[in-house]
Amino acid sequence: MPDEALIERLKLEGIDIFTFIERRWCCPITDPDRSWLKSEDNIALLEISTYEDWLRVIGKKTRNMIRKAEKTGVSTKVVEPAEELATDIWKIYNETPIRQERAFPHYGITLETVKRNVLGSRDSTFVAAYLHDELVGFVQLVHGDRIAIISQILSLQKRWDKAINNALIAKTVEYCAANGIQFIMYGRMGNHPTLDRFKESNGCFKFPLIRFSMPLTTKAKIAVKLGLHKDLKDRLPQLLKTRLIPFYNWISRTQVKLKLAAKPR
Repeated sequence: MPDEALIERLKLEGIDIFTFIERRWCCPITDPDRSWLKSEDNIALLEISTYEDWLRVIGKKTRNMIRKAEKTGVSTKVVEPAEELATDIWKIYNETPIRQERAFPHYGITLETVKRNVLGSRDSTFVAAYLHDELVGFVQLVHGDRIAIISQILSLQKRWDKAINNALIAKTVEYCAANGIQFIMYGRMGNHPTLDRFKESNGCFKFPLIRFSMPLTTKAKIAVKLGLHKDLKDRLPQLLKTRLIPFYNWISRTQVKLKLAAKPR
């Protein structure tokens, strides 16, 4: 929970709104301040006991995908952040400008930026997938209190037939179970149907929670009253959001194609 010292620091840094989620899976807030604004939110959560229990829960189809990755030569391991890893991740970022039917935000990122992010990462663990000594996918885990957050999971699009992401999730669960990590958090649910299905097939479930917001400036208080502090996608009804996703994806793809076409060759 935020204390007065934190709030004062945020104000001094010019922060308009401070927002945080209730970590109800481990640290529920029993007596929230009445001035805190509340809104419903969720995360995709995976609770871990043992790796073997997880394998039993996920179902036959997902287990077959993990075996498929192994049979096609994909190997996974935990690796240390290093320049070679950063270079290989940079190659994956710049493989294609479009992923999951929309513009990929990391496309075009510089190698120097990736090196800074990888080598400067704190409280992180990298799980890597290799095929014939080539990095074909990775997971970046950020550690918290009894929880590991999947900050990134990405694989080479040209190797998607190898079920690399399934292999990466399996190794991530194995690592967390071996190190006493009770939960894995994998983003939110409800903004990408295909990704939601992948999460569910790997044992994640939609975990409802409360997001608290604290307006710290006069401008923020006005924005909150008008409902402008929320992303547009969070203000839309779920049914409408689902119907608009294909249109949003088309706009996203078109924008990146026009941007690339306008670049000098």
